[in-house]
Amino acid sequence: MLKFITGKPLWVNILFSIILVTVLLFLFLVSLNFITNHGSTFSIPSVTGKSFADAKKILESQGFEVEIQDSIYNDTAKALSVIRQFPEADEVVKRNRTVYLTINRSVPPLIEMPVLEGLSFRSAEIVMKQYGLRVGDTSYRSDMAKNSVLEQIYKGDRIKPGVKIKMGSAIDLVLGSG
Repeated sequence: MLKFITGKPLWVNILFSIILVTVLLFLFLVSLNFITNHGSTFSIPSVTGKSFADAKKILESQGFEVEIQDSIYNDTAKALSVIRQFPEADEVVKRNRTVYLTINRSVPPLIEMPVLEGLSFRSAEIVMKQYGLRVGDTSYRSDMAKNSVLEQIYKGDRIKPGVKIKMGSAIDLVLGSG
C-alpha cells in the first residue's frame, strides 16, 4: 500500500486526494437530503384545552412523540387538560418530533397561608395572586385604617399564616372602614 503512494509523483497523489475529497463531499451532500427528510414537514395540531389522553392520541396518530414537560395547577382549567404545548400549534416541523405538553394537575397543591393582616387591600390582592389564592367575600369593620386587612378568613374561620391550604382557595377578608 505504501509503495502505491510513494511510487507515484507528488502531483498525482495531490490530484487523487482532491478528486477523492470532492467525490466524498458530493456523496455526503446528496445523501443529506435523504437522511434529514428535507422538504418533508408537517404542521402541529392544536391540543391545548384537550385532555392529555386525547392530545396524546391526536399527536401520535400524526407521527409525533409526546412527553409531559410540566404539570401546574390552574383552577379554571379542567383536571389533566393540556395548558401549553411546545412547539406551538401550527408550527411546521418534521415527523418524529417530540411535542412537550404542560398539563393541569388533578389535585391542587398545598401552600402555606401568607400573612395578609396589616396589608392594604391592594397589596393583599397581589400577595394572594402570587400564592394562587382567590379573594372571597370582603366585609368592613370599624377601624381607623381604611382598606387595611384586619382578618383573613377561610371557610368561615380565622386562618393563621403558615397553615397549609389548597391552592385556588377563596379567602374572605375583613377590611377597615376608616
